[in-house]
Amino acid sequence: MKRNRQPASKFNFWQPATDMMSGLVFVLILVIALLCLYILHDYTGYEEYPASSYYDDDWDDWDDDWDNDWSGDWGGGWGGGDGDYDEEYIPTAGGGGMYPDEGIKSAVYVELVDDETDRPIPEENIRFELYRTDNTQLQEGALQQLNTYYPEKITYREYATREDGSFYLPEKIWHGDYYFHELNAPEGYDPAPDTYFDIYELYDWPDPYVVQIRLSPCKNIIRIQMNDADTELPVGGGTFRVVAAEDIATLDGTVRYTAGQVVDIIECDEEGYGESIELYLGSYTVQQAASPDYYATMEEDLTVEVERKTGALPKVHEVEVEKTRLLVEVADELYADQKLEGAVFVVTDDRSGQTRRLVTDAAGSAVLTDLQKNTTYHIQQTQTVGDYRMGEGSYDVVVSADGRIEGQSMGRLELTNRLLRVSIHALDMVLGSDTINEPLTLYNEQGQVVLSWTTNGQGMLLTDLPEGNYTVIRGEEEEKPYHFAVTDTAGVQNWSISIFTFRSAVALAVAALFAVGGICLIVWLLRLAARRRKERRETASAGSNEQQ
Repeated sequence: MKRNRQPASKFNFWQPATDMMSGLVFVLILVIALLCLYILHDYTGYEEYPASSYYDDDWDDWDDDWDNDWSGDWGGGWGGGDGDYDEEYIPTAGGGGMYPDEGIKSAVYVELVDDETDRPIPEENIRFELYRTDNTQLQEGALQQLNTYYPEKITYREYATREDGSFYLPEKIWHGDYYFHELNAPEGYDPAPDTYFDIYELYDWPDPYVVQIRLSPCKNIIRIQMNDADTELPVGGGTFRVVAAEDIATLDGTVRYTAGQVVDIIECDEEGYGESIELYLGSYTVQQAASPDYYATMEEDLTVEVERKTGALPKVHEVEVEKTRLLVEVADELYADQKLEGAVFVVTDDRSGQTRRLVTDAAGSAVLTDLQKNTTYHIQQTQTVGDYRMGEGSYDVVVSADGRIEGQSMGRLELTNRLLRVSIHALDMVLGSDTINEPLTLYNEQGQVVLSWTTNGQGMLLTDLPEGNYTVIRGEEEEKPYHFAVTDTAGVQNWSISIFTFRSAVALAVAALFAVGGICLIVWLLRLAARRRKERRETASAGSNEQQ
């Protein structure tokens, strides 16, 4: 239709400006709409291109084709022309569920794996969080919350393993950079470090992208401190065997150590301190393999439980070791509680031939220390006390390779010395008791006077008589001699001499008087009894006559 134009009409210069402003407002509204779609992309399926693939892989092509696209297809399309830009659509299999996002999201499968054996760890309810790092300025990344939609929508911020130690993410995730953060660790395993992964390829549920959470078994050390049992000071040197007290296994089913297996050797330093390598959690037995010079190995093995690390060093197990010692004791052969002080011994070892001298103290004992292992010591008594007799021969003591004497850290050598004890008693012949003021003389085999004494109501104990024959005479030499023999025996040898004394005569006289008196009494009683019998017979006869 042809418009009539009036020659006198005035031209409107504001119309182009108005049209331009309308176009700018339209473009602004479009930009705002696109920005809203970007913010809500998880719910709309808006296509998000990873920065790395977008700018690295396609930048050159985009730069080369920019002018042509803008002037041709893109320019024509935005201007309402016939641009031929087409978006490729692939049927979806997950994610939002209502947008064509296949190729943008992928399925993820997670499994727990032992970092040493690569075997799965079948542990239930080990929980994780998922963080994304490529599209956030947060230092630790952005926590990802995923959903399931049937039969109702459920949002997850934690993901837990099943009985086999694995789990699937409840929905596909956008391509990008992520990491799993562990919230609790399986029994016997250290907490896993954050597990980072990036996914930029298509993975569907039948063949998902696999993320392995690699866990290291818990380990810890055994610490030993060796001290002297008497002084409590550190003792340097010595080694210990660490033996598994049981089969030690981890959750992946791997037996790390079998019961009885030697898993480490601990060597103590000059301060007596030593520690093992890192060992799997479990029960161990610590056995002393070698002790320092002059020390015996510990009598009982040490049972140690290796436990999970707590951030502090594990406790130190103190081991008290005893020096190898030999206690030599000397006592009276007859009276064991009578100890002999001053007995002298010479000790010689068969390795070096060196000798040492020992002297017993007031308790009758002497201690030999600084004994070498695998050595035999010869002990010979060289001096005794008073009239005692030393034991004959030497005594051998063997120190074994473990520093023990007959299985003990302190060996004991109990010796006795013999004393010949002779007790001479002058007994009253009648009373049988020891007499007083009776002179006695003891002669040896050669007729020499050994001792003269006067009895005092007690026996005379002699301990210095050698073996042999002896004679005891009362008073003058013309008296009857009494012969005795001293033998080598531990018991007391008692000699008795019967003597008739004044006390004996008095005792006999008194006994005679008592005997005569007893006889007289008996005769009187018999006569009295006969008289009474006679009277009874006469009385009975008189009564019989009266009756007649």
